[in-house]
Amino acid sequence: MPNGGSDCCGTCWFNRSLRGQRGSRNFDHEVPSHCEIRGLDISDPFWTYCANHPYHRPGRDPIPIGPVYVVDDALRSTRKEWQLSPDTEEIRQHLLDVVRLPDEHRDKGYHFYTHPAHIAAIQQLLEWRDRRLISALEEIAQNPAMETARADIEETIQLVRERLDV
Repeated sequence: MPNGGSDCCGTCWFNRSLRGQRGSRNFDHEVPSHCEIRGLDISDPFWTYCANHPYHRPGRDPIPIGPVYVVDDALRSTRKEWQLSPDTEEIRQHLLDVVRLPDEHRDKGYHFYTHPAHIAAIQQLLEWRDRRLISALEEIAQNPAMETARADIEETIQLVRERLDV
């Protein structure tokens, strides 16, 4: 298998070629690769990636988080955006939940070339210019359990306000 990162579509349980399993040993080369949660044909599954991969979201999160990436052919050590995230109200609500409830949506820590789910959610909501992101961040800033991170959260809120021109 090519070494583009083990968090590729070729090892993901959402790839039809793996029939709901994960790991390259389950990959069926006779079945065309297709992302079941994004409705996306994958031409090069061992060089294609997203934040919903089992290494990032071991809880089998079926709602797309962020874009799909491929390896940049010119710089094999870099990933570039290939497909934008689908944009529906259900996806936006899920991303707001990921931001509001980071402990419930915590990744296991495999962030080679990626970000934790709550950072990917913040970035995606910023790209969509969804102003509800501010209230979601304000909600977690008021949580007593976030006392040690409050200053960082408030700084993030300020940065989001600047990006959204609020």
